[in-house]
Amino acid sequence: MDFAGRMIYNDKGEEVINFGKYKGRLVTEVLKLDPGYYSWIMNGDFPLNTKKMLTEIRLRDFNSK
Repeated sequence: MDFAGRMIYNDKGEEVINFGKYKGRLVTEVLKLDPGYYSWIMNGDFPLNTKKMLTEIRLRDFNSK
C-alpha cells in the first residue's frame, strides 16, 4: 500500500501494519489503541509516502465519525 511496504492490504482490503509489534493489526485499530503511534511514525525515520498514507487513513477514520 505504501511504497516501503510498512502498510499493506489484508485479504479483506483493509489497511494493516506490516512491521514491528503491531504487524498484522488494522491501522485504524492501532491508531485508536495507541494514540502515540501516529506521532512516533511522523517523528521517525519513515518515508514521506508512509507518513502521507498514515495521515490519510487517520483523517478518513476521524472524518467518518
